Amino acid sequence: MRSGSIRAFLLCMCASLLFLTFVGSLTSCREDGCVGGVSSVYQGESDDTSDSPTAPDDDISSEPVSTEETSSDVSSRTSEVKPLRITTQPKSALVEKKGSVKISVKAKGNGLTYQWYVKTDSETEYTAGKGLTRASLTVRHDGKWNNMFCYCMVTDSVGHTAVSDVAVITLQRPMKLLAVGDSICRGGRNSKKGFVGDLGLPYVNAGQNGATLSTKETAVTNIPDQLAGVTNYSPDIIIADGGVNDYIYNVPLGTVPKSPVSDVTGLSGEDLSTVMGGLQKLFALMRDRFPEAKRYYVITHKTTQRVPKLIEGKYVYTDGDRYVDWTVTSNKAGYTQQQLHDAIVACCKVYDVEVIDIYQKSELNTADRNFCSKTSYFDDPSVTDSEYVDIDGVHPLQKGYSEYYLPLIRKQMKKVLQQQTSELPLEILMQPTNAEIAPGESLTLSLRASGNKLSYQWYYKKAGQTAFSEWKGRIHESETVTPNASWDGIQLYCIVTDSHGNTIQSDTVSVTVR
Repeated sequence: MRSGSIRAFLLCMCASLLFLTFVGSLTSCREDGCVGGVSSVYQGESDDTSDSPTAPDDDISSEPVSTEETSSDVSSRTSEVKPLRITTQPKSALVEKKGSVKISVKAKGNGLTYQWYVKTDSETEYTAGKGLTRASLTVRHDGKWNNMFCYCMVTDSVGHTAVSDVAVITLQRPMKLLAVGDSICRGGRNSKKGFVGDLGLPYVNAGQNGATLSTKETAVTNIPDQLAGVTNYSPDIIIADGGVNDYIYNVPLGTVPKSPVSDVTGLSGEDLSTVMGGLQKLFALMRDRFPEAKRYYVITHKTTQRVPKLIEGKYVYTDGDRYVDWTVTSNKAGYTQQQLHDAIVACCKVYDVEVIDIYQKSELNTADRNFCSKTSYFDDPSVTDSEYVDIDGVHPLQKGYSEYYLPLIRKQMKKVLQQQTSELPLEILMQPTNAEIAPGESLTLSLRASGNKLSYQWYYKKAGQTAFSEWKGRIHESETVTPNASWDGIQLYCIVTDSHGNTIQSDTVSVTVR
């Protein structure tokens, strides 16, 4: 071969080697997920331009968050393959109208990508949200739906998938309150709102000063009639109080009922002239008029009566006033405030009304001279009131409500205020799949479902059998087994049941044993 031809051949070989090296480096970068030398675990905005339904763009947006899997994308450049698993599930949340809330998922694995699926309570199927392809999404409530359900499907670099729990975004609607009762409920003479106006809820306060449970005293209002007179209002919570005025007016206590009356018309006039009869009418009206409302009864604090002196035709409070301790002093009807308390508690139990026991559990006690001394009640006869209690010895002032009534009321209402999240719909989010394996290989059957307090039961039918049988002991959403040759052609499905007894059946899948 001539020397010129040899030189041309060598130059051609060098050029080919350089080209192959360049192509190889491009291929390697694409496999590692590199873009301009930067690695990212987040998938960008979706390029999907199809006409498939998507979540409203003004309701939901996808956002990146700092997650545990960020470092795993770097490790994907090595030969190590990390198992895919979700480490932090998305959490349900309340959101105000026109407000927003962020929902996130965290996972571990290699080269993770995300897809959120969403639906509102008026939709029957989940939709893959356009552009919702990051570990976090923000839901903005436009006021057009009550609940939005969402879950995330996480996929790793080898195609394994994991489905998150379903999170529910619920419109926060303040619960409406109705209050009935006497001056303790109404606020007495020196507090415009009492405890009712300070609970932070929309409310109607129908309480009136001097009101009684019984009908014996016609000069004052009747608490059951207050409730009966409320129209065009549907409360979520009813709070009532009363009984102290009945004690003052010497109303007969009556008999504690052993069972609730089926109809208020069954109570006679004689019954209604007693404390227990009036209380039964009140509770029966609560039950019949507002069956969905949560019912509470506030029992007034331990009280005394400060008896003023008549001086020059006027009643005047002086340092030498007489005090009547109602907790241990019987009225003319023959019972004490302690006995009144015990009867009210027993009647509440019969009618399934929750007691808020200020009398027993609060330190507010105007029958205790030591307590009153600590609150400057007796310090100076020229002072017309103290910080906590009105000078008459009965009515709390704003500070008395704030420190003694409100903490106990809020504590017992806390559960009700937290019951605004919705039930999860019973649905299968990821179906089990067909499988083909060799004898002795392990096989994992799994599905993913949403719902409340789910239980599972798998069923099977072997080749040649005509009916499915319950697979004893296989009661989990994921079951791992090691099939033998007799499994070839077996069919399986799972039935999922929620806490209300609703059921849903998965797809039927088959197993082929090679």
